[in-house]
Amino acid sequence: MSGTRPAGRPAILVVDDDMSIGEFFTELLKDSYDMTVANLGEEGFRKCQEIEPDILLLDVRLPDISGIDVFERVKKTSPPHPTVIMITANRDVESAIRAMKLGAFDYLLKPFGTNEELLVVIEKAVEDRQLRQEVRTLRREVKQFYSPDNLVGKSAVMKSLGEKIDKILDNDITVLVRGESGTGKEMVARAIHYGGRRVGRPFVALNCAAIPENLLENELFGHEKGAFTGAVNFRKGKFEQADTGTLFLDEIGALDYNLQAKLLRVLQEREIERVGGARPIPVDVRIIAATSRNLEAAIHDEKFRDDLFYRLNVMTISIPPLRDRTEDIPLLTEHFIKKHAAALGKDAQELSHDAMNKLMGHSWPGNVRELEHAIERAILYTEGALILPEAIELMPVADPGKPVAATAAGRTGAAASSPDHVDGAPGSSLEAAEKTAVQEALKKTGYNISRAADMLGITRKTLRAKMDKYGVRKIM
Repeated sequence: MSGTRPAGRPAILVVDDDMSIGEFFTELLKDSYDMTVANLGEEGFRKCQEIEPDILLLDVRLPDISGIDVFERVKKTSPPHPTVIMITANRDVESAIRAMKLGAFDYLLKPFGTNEELLVVIEKAVEDRQLRQEVRTLRREVKQFYSPDNLVGKSAVMKSLGEKIDKILDNDITVLVRGESGTGKEMVARAIHYGGRRVGRPFVALNCAAIPENLLENELFGHEKGAFTGAVNFRKGKFEQADTGTLFLDEIGALDYNLQAKLLRVLQEREIERVGGARPIPVDVRIIAATSRNLEAAIHDEKFRDDLFYRLNVMTISIPPLRDRTEDIPLLTEHFIKKHAAALGKDAQELSHDAMNKLMGHSWPGNVRELEHAIERAILYTEGALILPEAIELMPVADPGKPVAATAAGRTGAAASSPDHVDGAPGSSLEAAEKTAVQEALKKTGYNISRAADMLGITRKTLRAKMDKYGVRKIM
């Protein structure tokens, strides 16, 4: 629909050839709603286009065209559509069925009940309308956020990745996404889902490495009532939850060898059996798997089935580590500043030249996820529009074969000149830098363990272990 009604109170359009009905609803609802009345079907349809009502009270029997015909024409127009409540003086079962199939919210019989009962119906219809609008807005935002166009990067390898994704959006080909931890494998999976024909259907993600082996089968396939002690009701697994949509199986290489055989059968037969069940349940699911492991080596070591590998590896998308596409760092940084500055209530807009050089010199073992955490922390520490190098804390790391690590103050000697530098174990610049990073994160969060852990990109348990290791305690 295309209208010009300004945002404000909910708008209600009453379409009924009995003028007294329009007058009744107007008098009843005018204090809380913007009321409009039409007495003919064509007039009602035209006004529906003009004012875009939230609620349409529509009589089934009208002098020119039926209310059902008006409803059908409204449904064929561009959304958003109003929530429709049908009105009739007859118990017309056929019309009621047609109206409900079209999506009518409710059905009012003349003579109406009490005013209180009518007000409850209207209020529920308004709530339904608002909920549908929120869901529609959320779906649109999610689709835009995970659009393939939002895979940030201008490097040749990222452009090639985007072109590859475009080719598989509108088919159900099984995809294996490969890349180191933190490269954005789930982001790619969501881009495939939300950019393809299954958008609007469920996207369900499961990290196979995060679920204990004895629980993973239940997570995937669900269980029947009484399947085991404590199974008081049946439970749908991830496959059923993702039916008609996409199931993303992250870290597929961690899947138990015996469970791999059951997954292979599902991929072949397109049906599952719940734990404790005896009947197959058909599922229509697109599978996108991901791994940071070397599956070929796992096959050689007989830890991963080669037949499952070939079934999953119909199309491979390999995401390069951030260290191999450093030209994307400025664009990614800009993206993360826009994403987090407003959420944190900060005015940060860009990095200084030295701050950018600091990012460009880091090896990023945590890849894009590590970069995002670093930018989020820097925004938190920044007052004003420009992010300076001292606001950027990089966790100490050691590249394979390179014991020299980046530090919280920089990668090349900056830690030694920092006034906040704290000496660690003799001869261990790595531990000294790590202790400094832990202390600074705790100071800046008021020794809030959860916030400090998030700032450092580690778990609360890991942070507490490091505090014990370095003897870091809250300063009273």
